[in-house]
Amino acid sequence: MYIQNVYSNYRATSRGQEVDAELGQTGAAGLASVETLDDGATEKSPITNEDGMETVRLDGEDGTDHAEPPKHPLAVFISALRRRVVASVVTVLVLLSVIVIICIAFAGPRRTPIQPLKNGKYIEAVTSCGPVQGILEDGAYAFRGIPYAMPPVGNRRWQSAESLSRIEHCWNGTYLAHNTSNSCWQREISGRMDGVEDCLYLDVFTPMVGYDSPLPVVVMIGAETLSGGSPGVMQPSAKLARVRDVVFVRPNFRMGIFGFLAVEPLTRATHPPTSGNYGLSDIIAALQWVQLNIENFGGNKSSVTLWGHRAGGTLVTTLIGYRRAKALFSKAWISSGSAIFPGRELEMSENINKQFLESIRCSDAACLRSKSAEDLMDTVPAMWYVSNAGLPEMKEAGTSYMERRHEWLVLDGTILQEHVGQILANKDNLMKVVMGTTAHSGTPSRYLSPNVTLNATQVESIIRESLLGTSGYADEALRRYNATLKGLVTMISDIRVVCPLLTLARMKTNIPFYVATQPRRQHLADPDSDAAAILGTYAAVTPEEKRHVSAMQQLFNHYVWHGEVAQADQSGAKRVLVVGQDTLLAKGYPNCDFWIEKNIVPMYGRVD
Repeated sequence: MYIQNVYSNYRATSRGQEVDAELGQTGAAGLASVETLDDGATEKSPITNEDGMETVRLDGEDGTDHAEPPKHPLAVFISALRRRVVASVVTVLVLLSVIVIICIAFAGPRRTPIQPLKNGKYIEAVTSCGPVQGILEDGAYAFRGIPYAMPPVGNRRWQSAESLSRIEHCWNGTYLAHNTSNSCWQREISGRMDGVEDCLYLDVFTPMVGYDSPLPVVVMIGAETLSGGSPGVMQPSAKLARVRDVVFVRPNFRMGIFGFLAVEPLTRATHPPTSGNYGLSDIIAALQWVQLNIENFGGNKSSVTLWGHRAGGTLVTTLIGYRRAKALFSKAWISSGSAIFPGRELEMSENINKQFLESIRCSDAACLRSKSAEDLMDTVPAMWYVSNAGLPEMKEAGTSYMERRHEWLVLDGTILQEHVGQILANKDNLMKVVMGTTAHSGTPSRYLSPNVTLNATQVESIIRESLLGTSGYADEALRRYNATLKGLVTMISDIRVVCPLLTLARMKTNIPFYVATQPRRQHLADPDSDAAAILGTYAAVTPEEKRHVSAMQQLFNHYVWHGEVAQADQSGAKRVLVVGQDTLLAKGYPNCDFWIEKNIVPMYGRVD
């Protein structure tokens, strides 16, 4: 069985300091002392005797009527030499002053520190493919829909993302980045399908467009599942960039059948042979674009935080082990992702996915690429969209079910070469990582409705009919969680999300792990409440909610700016940061050790 049960036992300086210290003071520095350099020009001082008569101080004979004795030839030579040296020094100082003035006047920076506005509304930035024009919004700047890779259409469908590296791929003139791009094809939890294939565009929001005092960069990867719901709550704005003094980047990326299809015809048509994980290649291409261009948008390419939320967090976690990741981003913030990652070899995934090939009636890559996007989306088996929401069921305990279960991610041998758990357990010197989630991040969508109610009898029935009941854990589960709706969704969340993620974080002593516990909807810390708090869309009303939002923002902002969680226990003794109204440290999280001991966690963790 490929799933492993246990993986392996505000800035330091002010932004306002913009004076260029290299230029120094202009003017004729050093010329003020020229008047002291004229040798032999000392006036003879008159002296008054006791009788009131003036006398003159003499260096030699009295009076000017006496002939001056002849000077020694050596003295004459020294005096002449001295005058020449003084004149040379004066000349050099004057020339140096002129050179300094000319350099100050004509030298200056190679790039304009702050780009000017056009028509009071538009602003331009430079990219490797040409200039782009953004727009002024809420005191900052928004660039929407910038292409970062070749359109994955036609023969590029189901190929790794190809960066815009050739001049013929670029545009003439200035690209107008004013409008939001269309999302990639996806299927939402409601069943609605929408999107386009030509979708590899990104948005940039920045407080300034210039090169002075580059700002930290946050690249946001959001999706509810690996097949849809992107970007979800992860939508930055120009105002957010201005308030946080951070550059935000949000790329689109392929999902579902277009982003993760692993089948033998595609593997056969690729060199080296592989298929799947195309969506991951999109994120990598977007990060490469950031490294190449973000300095032109006021960002610091050496301070890039990759933030993934929910299924986006799953994708970011897999990239921690990518061998070239350190060159693309310096730290990761992972919220509510999955702790179950691909453990299947490519060949096994290809065999499982033969069902799709039979349904679409294709046996080669050319046939697959000839199909319309709508036909492909309609042909995806319904069971590929079914996520393990709710308590574990009896069927999940069977070996055959686990072997047949569809997973979007795959060990493709190119991007993903080994299980993430093995990477965390066996490799040192990984990038900085923070993991976390909300207390009710695994709540099924049907329980998030404000009108839903469950009485104690109903809750008890659900628990006893689940795998927990058949395994003899129902009574203990009811004692630990209580027979209420909140108790039920807390139990589901612990088993599916919270405890599996904590197990993953425990593989490294330096990975802080937070749990956001402040209720927001239905008295629950819903799946998006931590991200909403960080982004300022939480809509806090009560004093408790406002304190929680402040606590989450302090955690995130400090990490983005300084690469550390200030409240974390550096010794690792207290691994969990419980973020309610304030941030409190704890050794563990209630009930996780129980489910780990009973082999429920991480076995039945959420897949995507």
